[in-house]
Amino acid sequence: MFVNPSSPRHPSLHEESHPASSLPSSEVLRHKLSAKYDVVEKEFFIAGRSVTLLKVRDTNVLVDAIDPETFSDDERLPYWADVWTSSLELARWCMQDAEIRGKRVLELGCGLGLAGIAAAQSGATVTFSDYEADALDFVRYNVRRNLPAHVVESGIDVIQFDWRRPPLLEPFDVVIAADVVYEQRMFTPIKHVLSTLVAPSGIAVMTEPGRSVGQMFFASLKDSDFSVSTEITSVESDEKITPVVRAMIQRRQPV
Repeated sequence: MFVNPSSPRHPSLHEESHPASSLPSSEVLRHKLSAKYDVVEKEFFIAGRSVTLLKVRDTNVLVDAIDPETFSDDERLPYWADVWTSSLELARWCMQDAEIRGKRVLELGCGLGLAGIAAAQSGATVTFSDYEADALDFVRYNVRRNLPAHVVESGIDVIQFDWRRPPLLEPFDVVIAADVVYEQRMFTPIKHVLSTLVAPSGIAVMTEPGRSVGQMFFASLKDSDFSVSTEITSVESDEKITPVVRAMIQRRQPV
């Protein structure tokens, strides 16, 4: 997560970047989030490591509370509040397969921040981005919960922005996103973000649960300046095995 839902995440109409070192303490963030939501911590074991995320206990409560006028304005649903299976695979890739130590990584539609935290644990400098301000408050708490203070203070940024109006940023070595390509109307904004924010020698890695619309997006990239290779992996979550498509996206090299 227009960080429109990563698994579903929405993007925002404003841009805002804050080094994590300037952000409120864990205690202040926890109090703020607990005052607004019924929260719970959940531990995930990925590639031999543990990540504990603060999350909303029951996201159905958020869906039931959506005001129809807000939804009709931008079809905003609280996709950010779930931990999607695609993000588990993306986190595993960051921890196990990626060579990202010392690289600059941008997570699009970060939601609760699982994949970005995995990238930071693997030695990357990470910028988390999402449309929803509350999602970013959860990220601010979760990075402090899972990363050493020196990593939080020197290697983490948090940005709110709209995919349709991306901020001016230096391109990244790696752009990651889990379950963001689920609506055709977002194809053009996402492709624009990739075109502007993936460095010439960089890559984007995207995961999604095998939806036909996701395959349409990857096919559409092949008609652009990018080459795409996909692989289907199996992810175990809550005692279920779910197939996830992982796409490696690179710029075409001049002939």
